[in-house]
Amino acid sequence: MSGHKIFARGVVVRRASAGEGSARVLLYTDSAGLLWAHAQSAREERSQLRSHLQIGTRGKFSLVKGKDVWRVVGIAETVNMHFALEGRTHAQKTLQRVLLFVRQFVRGEGSDPYFFTVLWGFFNSLHAYDDEGLKDAEHAVVLRMLAALGYVEGGESISRFLHPSYDKETLADFSKQRKTVLSVINEGITVSGLS
Repeated sequence: MSGHKIFARGVVVRRASAGEGSARVLLYTDSAGLLWAHAQSAREERSQLRSHLQIGTRGKFSLVKGKDVWRVVGIAETVNMHFALEGRTHAQKTLQRVLLFVRQFVRGEGSDPYFFTVLWGFFNSLHAYDDEGLKDAEHAVVLRMLAALGYVEGGESISRFLHPSYDKETLADFSKQRKTVLSVINEGITVSGLS
């Protein structure tokens, strides 16, 4: 297997079967953006990759670009956020909606450091908030991802919300401006034509 090899932080956004015992995973990575990767034998009981390629898993991935496809050849430092949030149904549903947003709105490979920072920071913040705080964190990540994709302009009223922080002070500001933020999000989704 010769080809370009990368080591990337990433998030498993989607997973599908691929042939007998293998899987295809849709990853959003820091260095290559959104890409499909083949994981040989990843659905088999004996596979070391199996438990690390579930939807909602974040970690470090070793990927090799073959002639037509990326291949997962190694994984390290993984955390499956769905399982990490066990017992917190609202947080798990928030996570699912954000991953669905990535699947629906992001098209093709291409690194976007801001988009990745926003998504990774959201994953890191999930443990810190109660249900109300999670609502604001979700609005923050969606607004920022829409901005990264070019569907929201950083006008005066909204630019302060585009900094990729999820600290409590920032989210408290989101909460106070929730109506304005939701209006901008809804407008961005409409402009995208992808909803």
